[in-house]
Amino acid sequence: MDGRTTQLKSKGMDYALAGPDTVGGRFLRKFWQPVYMSKSLARGTARPILIMGEKFTLYRGESGRAFVVDHRCAHRNTQLSTGWVRGDCIRCFYHGWTFDGSGACVERPGESPSGAASGVRVAAYPTREHMGLIYAYFGDGEPPAFPPFPEFEGEGVIDNIVEEFPCNWFQTYENQADEAHLSFVHSPSGSHQMLGRDEIKVPETSAEEMPFGMVRYSSVGNGKRRSTLYLFPNTMRIIIPPFSGLTFGGWRDSYLTLVPTDDENHILFMTQFVRIPEEDRAAFEEARAANDERIKSARKISDIAHDILDGRAVLEDFRDHPRFLLIEDAVAQGGQGAIADRSLEHLGRTDVCIVRMRRLFDRELEAISQGRPIKAYEYSGEPPELGF
Repeated sequence: MDGRTTQLKSKGMDYALAGPDTVGGRFLRKFWQPVYMSKSLARGTARPILIMGEKFTLYRGESGRAFVVDHRCAHRNTQLSTGWVRGDCIRCFYHGWTFDGSGACVERPGESPSGAASGVRVAAYPTREHMGLIYAYFGDGEPPAFPPFPEFEGEGVIDNIVEEFPCNWFQTYENQADEAHLSFVHSPSGSHQMLGRDEIKVPETSAEEMPFGMVRYSSVGNGKRRSTLYLFPNTMRIIIPPFSGLTFGGWRDSYLTLVPTDDENHILFMTQFVRIPEEDRAAFEEARAANDERIKSARKISDIAHDILDGRAVLEDFRDHPRFLLIEDAVAQGGQGAIADRSLEHLGRTDVCIVRMRRLFDRELEAISQGRPIKAYEYSGEPPELGF
């Protein structure tokens, strides 16, 4: 991931672009975006992050609060994340200039005076934390209400999964709207069988616009209907089976948010609710810790997908990977190219939800490009339905 951006000439593909000067990027910046897992950022540490084609500095102050500021120091433009966290400020590694969480310069060693410098600052961005993830707002004006979606209800624990994918973010969002792929892409892992899917039982699907974005309905002819929610612009809420080596709690209510790093890569932030009683939590936490160690020692999904797509490996080589199901997805979506050329497609009946999603995005991006307001999206927390 190097912050690459791509200029697309094909009509109707602006939603694939995420840079600050693109219509698609302006759309995404109107909403809170997750940028990091909370537990991975310790107090007094800083990290560089790449979000929507721009580089930033993420740090957690000694108070425990997370901050996002510009990538570079305002003095001589070196990378701020290499510096030191002091209190709730970050001190530049190069000459010690120090900036608070609002971006203001509060100290300039060797200068006269050495304290705050009026007018010298770095850009700073609102941050919040919710269900184990750090969120930031990169748009203009006041941010929308937070959190972007409510917490889960009932007794249980939150489990977060963060993975990099080697393709444009909108390809994965379209894949999430495409239930027909389950019968084929996920046949190696067998997860399609949990939904009663095989090559014969490709579901009947439909899509409907909702106040929060879109809902997809699917059925395999048994009279039961599954509903999956798409909280625009880049989150899905769905009930899915456990797939990462932890079977506690059964099927999980899950939010999946896709955040571009650049135009050719993105991060999947998955927040899942594990319904588990208090008496089983100790066993779950022990199993989760062991599974986390397996994941740390496993190869990155994006690297594996590149090896498979380049012919250096095959999918079966990674059958024991703790997130094999996500490898299946990464290969299918990455196989479309870093940015899919949709002008080459021949869409069919099973693509009705993708077509509906694209039309809704085209409407919103046209409004932005013409200086008109977009739809005021509202989500009151209605849950998805498993449907069987």
